[in-house]
Amino acid sequence: MKKSDLIRANIENLKEEAKELVNKTDATLEDLNAIDNKIAVEEKKLEIQLKNEAKERAAASEGATNLPEATAGVTEENKIDNKERNRVLALAICGKASQSDLAKISNLLQEGEDSKGGLLVPPDIKTKIIELQRKQFDIRKYVKIEPTKVQKGSRPKQKNEPQASGFASVDEGAEIQALHEPEIEPVEYAIRKYSGYIPITNELLDDSPENILAFVIDWMSKNELNTYAYQIFNGSGLKAAEGILNSIKTGGKLETRVVKLETAPTLKDFKRILNLNLEEVESDNIKIFTNGSGYSYIDELEDGFGRPLLQPDVTKESGYAFLGKEAVKVPTKFLKQVVLDDVEYTPYIIGDLELLYTMYDRDDLLIETTTVGGTAWRTGTTEVKGTFRFDGKINGDIKSVVVMLAKHEATSAIQNYSRANSAKNVSIALQSVVNDNKEAMEKLTEAIVTALGSTKETSNDV
Repeated sequence: MKKSDLIRANIENLKEEAKELVNKTDATLEDLNAIDNKIAVEEKKLEIQLKNEAKERAAASEGATNLPEATAGVTEENKIDNKERNRVLALAICGKASQSDLAKISNLLQEGEDSKGGLLVPPDIKTKIIELQRKQFDIRKYVKIEPTKVQKGSRPKQKNEPQASGFASVDEGAEIQALHEPEIEPVEYAIRKYSGYIPITNELLDDSPENILAFVIDWMSKNELNTYAYQIFNGSGLKAAEGILNSIKTGGKLETRVVKLETAPTLKDFKRILNLNLEEVESDNIKIFTNGSGYSYIDELEDGFGRPLLQPDVTKESGYAFLGKEAVKVPTKFLKQVVLDDVEYTPYIIGDLELLYTMYDRDDLLIETTTVGGTAWRTGTTEVKGTFRFDGKINGDIKSVVVMLAKHEATSAIQNYSRANSAKNVSIALQSVVNDNKEAMEKLTEAIVTALGSTKETSNDV
């Protein structure tokens, strides 16, 4: 028996212990975290051991090629580099790889469903996919990612919170009072398979293997990211990931975290949410997610001096900040307008998604091809199917986010905001001039011009 088999057996035993522990009424968070950590350690050991065993097999195979005439036909040509491997991979995708070619990538061959073969995407191809994805919207940057190698699992979650008073003041030698007992519940996840296919035409099949592979990589990178983003925002939770927008509906996990406005949001609305609704969330981790409509709105907001409130900020992943918080523009095809009672609202998801949402990732991409299945045999094409697996759960602290739904009224709210602040800034600037400040005098002049312009606009409106 290989060492990896022993580690697998140990993992199964630990999982059985974890199941028994979950069913115990006196199980503590520390106990559950301890067994969970043990499983994680053993899974990491298994991952490393499997790599070591693969290296040992490769070394044994390489050693065989160095034997004298007894191993005739096995030469240095049998070694395969990434370039040759990728060429063979492209040929395999097209169904043009010979048996000798397939032997070169035997470590990538996987048994698919219904006895259909598949190709596991190698690490360097994954790297190319990741490089392409950096240029696109990637929701994974903002949620918690938990790698997993199992199809189903659970994680302990504390339902209640520590009392605000914390520990009680106790005299020396006096009896110490009991703290409230933490309530633990298991949060289960089940990895789902996500697949899609495209037909590859004969014209593309006649292209070079490098171009074929580039085409498939581009297709995989875009569709993988689209799937993650769409599911995390719109997933039904039934045989799919849990979606944030679906969870704000009646009975949803985030129903109580919705703030609905029948007007366009003001600066005070944003500040009220940041200061009151999210007061326990680390300020630096709060982000504002909105779609094209919402982003355009905050992009037009200005202070009393005509300066935009949405400012470039190189310290933020998106490159922009609003009220000091990272502003993230989510494509509208993922973060759609919300319709309630035939009224359309623009969503603003404000908070720390990493505390709210966990994505359980199998981290395996599989490519399968056919020339006889589906409609491929009728159209004379090759169908390429991409498959990957993950699950997404709203299993964190729901108090870490607020979903603000606002009804936009064109730009009238923006104009009203600017007018109100113009008059206010005239007063502020006058106060500064008392101190004989040259810079304040310049600001006063600018504020007066702005205020007069706003007054003129108001009179024209009348």
